[in-house]
Amino acid sequence: MTVGLSDSLAYYTRRFTRLKRNTAGGHGAPYKPALLLAVLEGVENGSIRENQVWITPELIAAFRATCRLLNTSPLHRDYKLDLPFYHLSTEKAAFWHLHTRPGLELLVSSSGSLVSGKNLRAAVDYAWLDAELWGLATEAVTREALRQTLLQHYFPTTAVLYRPTMAEEEVARLGRQMVQESAGEYVARFALAPPDEDERAVRGVAFKREVLAAYGDTCAVSGLRLTTASGAVPLLDACHIVPWAISYDDTLPNGLALCPNLHRAFDRHLLWVDAEYRVRLADSFGESGEYGIRQFEGRELRLPRERGKWPGVENFGRQRAN
Repeated sequence: MTVGLSDSLAYYTRRFTRLKRNTAGGHGAPYKPALLLAVLEGVENGSIRENQVWITPELIAAFRATCRLLNTSPLHRDYKLDLPFYHLSTEKAAFWHLHTRPGLELLVSSSGSLVSGKNLRAAVDYAWLDAELWGLATEAVTREALRQTLLQHYFPTTAVLYRPTMAEEEVARLGRQMVQESAGEYVARFALAPPDEDERAVRGVAFKREVLAAYGDTCAVSGLRLTTASGAVPLLDACHIVPWAISYDDTLPNGLALCPNLHRAFDRHLLWVDAEYRVRLADSFGESGEYGIRQFEGRELRLPRERGKWPGVENFGRQRAN
């Protein structure tokens, strides 16, 4: 390790141990160190490739899973990403900076407080790190040193539980719910408390992964499957048959793999599926060109190999009714 790199690591190690945190009840809030751990994980697994930290489902998944696993405070259980994402930029000698969209700066308060999470996402494109810190995060040895600093300083009793695969494990956990649980079991968990925006984003990633896997990355109507030398390219959509806002249902019988244009047609009731799993088209729209969707009238769906992963006929009925 060069002298310059060593000096930079020492500096940012100190900064990492001096984060301002809410210490209500004698317990420090886990949010800022958990967010930094999530960023280091994203750099390691390739979901963060440039010095631009966007609020993505992968970042949210890593942040929430890290908080749940490592936090020991009963007073800090509101695992929303917006507040630490903003407040890291207000640290003394801040190393975390927000790239604000031109003309929307006032949506984020200049007084050191966040007006609202909604305003943050409307006004801020992404966060970026000091160039020196980004360099440390992209090197395996220094990245691990920064990670261990956060773990040992903020989570000394639970650090041993941490794994740098939290985002993947969180998405996989949700995916197992979607595959293994009945719709009734799955929906019941939201009866009293619907998931917030962050959780919906992470569940959306898991839903798309499981639906496309069930259909072999192939559109159920057109049979389109795009591949590269490395395998299937997931350019297809995972469509909720009964809209999620109505059903809260992410289980596979409520999922369908469709090309984006067919997904839009399905959502607008220009395309529907009957009780025999055949495609039906509305008479109320026109089209031109040789690549239209009328060619699919009467075609049977390409269904998953496993019967338990087939779309539910009752869901198609609800979709038509809605």
